[in-house]
Amino acid sequence: MTETALRTGQEWYRALGDAAPGFFWVTAPTGEILYVNRTWREYTGSSLEEINAGGWAQFNHPDEAAAVRKRWDQAVELKQPFEMELRYRRHDGAYRWMLARVSPYCDGRGRIQSWVGTSVDIDDLKKTEAALRQQEQQLADFFESATIGLHWVGPDGTILRANRAELDLLGYRREEYVGRNIIEFHEDRDTINDILGRLTAGEVLHDYPARLRCKNGSLKHVLIDSSVYFDDGEFIHTRCFTRDVTAQRSAEETRARLAAIVASSSEAIIGKTLDGVVTSWNTAAERIFGYGSAEMVGRPIYHLIPPDLHHSERVLLERIGQGEAVEFSETERIRKDGARIYVTVSVSPIRDAQGKVVGASSIKRDVTERRQAAEALSKSQERLKLALKAARMGTWQLDIPTNSLSWDEGMRQLYGLGPGAAVTHYDHFLQRVHQDDRVFVAAAVQQAFEGSGGVDYEFRIVLPDGRVRWLADQGRAVRDQGGTWLYLTGVCLDITERRHMEERLRQSQRMDSVGQLAGGIAHEANNMMSVVLGCADYVLQRDDLLPAVREDVDQIWRAAKRTAGITQQLLAFSRRQVLQPQILDLNATVRSLEPILSRTLGEIRALRIHLSPTLGPVRADPGQLEQVLINLALNARDSMPEGGRLTIETTTVALDQAYAAEKSVATLKPGEYAVLVVSDTGHGMDRATIGRIFEPFFTTKAVGQGTGLGLSTVYGIVKQSGGFIWVYSEPGLGTTFKVYLPVATTSPDLLTIRAPAPSARADETVLVAEDEEMVRGIMARTLRECGYVVLEAGNGREALARAEAQGGCISLVVADVVMPDMGGREMAVRLAERWPEVPVLFTSGYTGLDVVRRGLLGEGQEFLQKPLAPEVLANKVREMVDARETRS
Repeated sequence: MTETALRTGQEWYRALGDAAPGFFWVTAPTGEILYVNRTWREYTGSSLEEINAGGWAQFNHPDEAAAVRKRWDQAVELKQPFEMELRYRRHDGAYRWMLARVSPYCDGRGRIQSWVGTSVDIDDLKKTEAALRQQEQQLADFFESATIGLHWVGPDGTILRANRAELDLLGYRREEYVGRNIIEFHEDRDTINDILGRLTAGEVLHDYPARLRCKNGSLKHVLIDSSVYFDDGEFIHTRCFTRDVTAQRSAEETRARLAAIVASSSEAIIGKTLDGVVTSWNTAAERIFGYGSAEMVGRPIYHLIPPDLHHSERVLLERIGQGEAVEFSETERIRKDGARIYVTVSVSPIRDAQGKVVGASSIKRDVTERRQAAEALSKSQERLKLALKAARMGTWQLDIPTNSLSWDEGMRQLYGLGPGAAVTHYDHFLQRVHQDDRVFVAAAVQQAFEGSGGVDYEFRIVLPDGRVRWLADQGRAVRDQGGTWLYLTGVCLDITERRHMEERLRQSQRMDSVGQLAGGIAHEANNMMSVVLGCADYVLQRDDLLPAVREDVDQIWRAAKRTAGITQQLLAFSRRQVLQPQILDLNATVRSLEPILSRTLGEIRALRIHLSPTLGPVRADPGQLEQVLINLALNARDSMPEGGRLTIETTTVALDQAYAAEKSVATLKPGEYAVLVVSDTGHGMDRATIGRIFEPFFTTKAVGQGTGLGLSTVYGIVKQSGGFIWVYSEPGLGTTFKVYLPVATTSPDLLTIRAPAPSARADETVLVAEDEEMVRGIMARTLRECGYVVLEAGNGREALARAEAQGGCISLVVADVVMPDMGGREMAVRLAERWPEVPVLFTSGYTGLDVVRRGLLGEGQEFLQKPLAPEVLANKVREMVDARETRS
């Protein structure tokens, strides 16, 4: 080979090495470095001469220098290639993990002519592996240390895993429990078969009652929350939470028995403090004294006692306080109507768990009948009837031998009976009970004869006009001297309004729980999505990407946007997102979306729009209102796979107080509403589905075809806008959604389009305070590319130090609300004490409503919610810097 050809070959290999993405180098047999490629020189910041001057070991991490030298010496001695992971020092002093491969190059006689090495950067891979190991360990720690019982069950019922709380609950050692079939521990075979069957079908179970057998033979009452982890449709294992409610169940049964005894007692049983304040009041007390429980609880007992006997009552309570039990043969008391009655009284002390006397319990039997004439007794009964009527109560009596039934006028009014309607038999009563409650009511009545002789239950009835009302029934059965049942008698109370209020409270608590979850998800997810979206944006702006790389990055960007969108839908459902409401024309919103809705529905589905020309304006976020309409249209489209018709209408309605009271919607107020009606001719829904359609993640679609957040998002937006939504549907007859929004009193706002923010001037400096390094890096890069001088700080204390070093010459501070050591709010307060003219823009993964609610930020302060698009951050910074200059 000629010298020219040799030189040409060397230059070719040098060009090839410089083009390689990793490190490439060649050393002499002695270790002297003959060649390093451009990537190596750029990474170390050293030339070949500088590298040889200090030796290649100068770039090894001190912790690994000895190990690297040992491997090198072994390779030289054995003339063998080797591979190892090690850290190289970069020109800025930072170390990154590399995978190095070194091989000897030998001549034909096996003598080493040189050593050839390559190194590939694996630093990001190492960090990812470490983070994954940490996450797996955290999950394992959470599983084992959870205070609630947890276990996993395989598709064949084998227990795969159980935590300490589960083992302690049942008294088994781990080896006695794990590996056995879960059926062995369930007392009721039908229960576990039903659980496994429903889980296999993909159902998620909440508060499923079951009984588990402990090692000592006792039974535990538990509530089970469970779901199945599927992998590509394959049942892998269940995830079960076991909550012990044995004590709660026992306490409830005890309380129920005591309450039934007290409620069904024919004697007044009254609890009171040692000061004479009533604490409990049973049904017999209501009957004897004429006061309802709500009237007497919390009031002094002296209200029932003649003034000349008040002193005697005080002496009595003093004796009770000393632990005595006192009985009177007869004494006088005052009814609510002012009449004097005679009662026998037995008073006993009430003690707390430590034995201290904390009150008194008195049992009073009305003996007025022995003291008063029949006329006075008749008048007393008449007054009782009036009280029952005023309280919407009625009395009844069932003759057991004949099964005949008698009702007073109060009962007839409760059931809405006309003058000619007769209820004389037990079967007549059952016919008026709601069909879903008849079996339960019949069992409750039967239980009175098999148990304590008392009834106390709540049930629904259907009035002649079709309306459904809730009633509470209480009573007791009476025997003759031989023990044969004679009759069952009791009272009925209309509790419809109370049941409505309870349902509203449960709904409110459920919404608040999901809202707290959504706020937490938003804080964590939005931080990370800021980084992912920002980095993806910057990568996609490059013009040197390979098509395959650009496609992968684009998929990353799309996935991040979808994640951010799901977070926003959760916030919409929980009503924690920040809306930007304005006065707008609902008809105009519908018309503007007509082309989009038509394309959404496709050619096989027709769209009909009927808009009211007199529709009033509403106050709502226009983007969110569009989301409501699109989500409802998508839902309708999916319910009409073979075609159909979607009809959108608007109208105005006025709701009065009576109508609002009938609906179980806590926020419903009388007034004028603009109504958006969306109807389809799809397959419709049954009652069970309707009851759950607004729950987050509930969907009737196949796995992968929906998030289950569409209608829950609609619900959240409508509620946060001050409105409400109702749905009407029947299987096979389509579905209609009605969205009610309060009519606004002003005209629609005019929309203004803001121009993009201009670039920064040379003298404008922005301080970015953010504890998440990746998020801070994206924000700083965005602002630097806009021309700002950017200072960075990892918390509020560092930010104050940077501001002090600048002498307060800062145009704006961008600060995360929640940071370690010192948060954004405290930093802003201290900053304002020194430089009140410097504005602060707050950011957080939490929503604006959450940070205000948590006391992390005051109302009216400038705020941006993550994830932050680069252009949004740039525009807001420009706006606030310009506003500061205008004020100055």
